[in-house]
Amino acid sequence: MAAPTLRADAARNLELILEAAEAAFAEKGHEACVADIAARAGVGQATIFRRFETKDDLILAVFQRKMAKVEEAADAAARKRSAWDGLLAFMTFVTEIQARDRGVFQSFAERIKEDPEAMAHKREVMAKVEELVARAKDEGALRSDITIDDIQALTSAAAQAGGGSPRAAKRYLSMITDGMRA
Repeated sequence: MAAPTLRADAARNLELILEAAEAAFAEKGHEACVADIAARAGVGQATIFRRFETKDDLILAVFQRKMAKVEEAADAAARKRSAWDGLLAFMTFVTEIQARDRGVFQSFAERIKEDPEAMAHKREVMAKVEELVARAKDEGALRSDITIDDIQALTSAAAQAGGGSPRAAKRYLSMITDGMRA
């Protein structure tokens, strides 16, 4: 059964809420309060709670939007002629999200691991990246000992080492990827 279609004003408010929540969680992590999100979105708190029963539900919705963007990046990376170029593009995208968004780390650490739908989505993305890793190895561009777990750890390391600075994170990622070459 398809989800009911929202009225135009309700759909607009939902988008405003999700954009405001995404920005608030990126800046303040999950400590961002619903009142601040409502003010940013230009709606009342009741409007948020009509759509999201709890703040955790809102956090999950924002995380799912981010995961959809990560999946789009994985798809775009897989379409690159060179698997190495695709892998670099994907790692850059993920590192930038993590460097700019405090809420991403918190989502994985605190709440999302318990959500079966979010974890299934993550597994789909990781399967695509794992194929990319295998292709890059087959092309002779990537060290043979690099695994999908390394990709996750190295993007997180670059983002965290950058201290929230996308520019610094990009610099660290460049050094890391230089060491990944075959």
